[in-house]
Amino acid sequence: MTISFQIEPWSTVRSEIERLLPLHWAEVAGERDHIKLDPDWEWYAECDRQDMLQVLTARADRTELVGYHLSIIRTHPHYKSTLMGFTDIYFIAPEYRKGRTGIQLFIRAEEELRARGVRKIFTGTKLSLNMGPILLRLGWRETERLFTKYLGD
Repeated sequence: MTISFQIEPWSTVRSEIERLLPLHWAEVAGERDHIKLDPDWEWYAECDRQDMLQVLTARADRTELVGYHLSIIRTHPHYKSTLMGFTDIYFIAPEYRKGRTGIQLFIRAEEELRARGVRKIFTGTKLSLNMGPILLRLGWRETERLFTKYLGD
C-alpha cells in the first residue's frame, strides 16, 4: 500500500474529513465530557473562498482518506507584511502511523506552504500524543507553551 499526499479542494474533501474527525477528536480532545465536537464548517468554507485554507490530504492507494493537515494562511496582526501558516489540525489514522507517514505529512505541508509564499509556520502538539520530537527533527523549534483551563459548568 502506498500513501500519497496532495493538495485538495475543501469542497471535495470536507465530507471525508468529517468522517475521520470524530476518531481524531476522541484521541486528542480535552474536556470531551464537557465540550462536544461541533466544527464550524461554514468558517472553513469561508476561509477556502478567501484562499486562506490549505488542505493537504493523505490517501492510501490514492483513494481512501487516511489523514490530513489543514493550515490557515494569512498575515499576523503583528507582522502584516509576512504571510504565515497556522496549522489548524493534522491527523493520520492510527493504522497508517508507520514508517515515515507522519513525517512526510509535515514535509509536504511545509513544501506546499512555502510554494504559496508562507514565510513562517506555527503548529502545536498535544502532550498526550506528543509530536515534539518529530517536529524538532524536522527543524522546528519550540518557542512557547500553550496552557488551557476549562471554565464551564
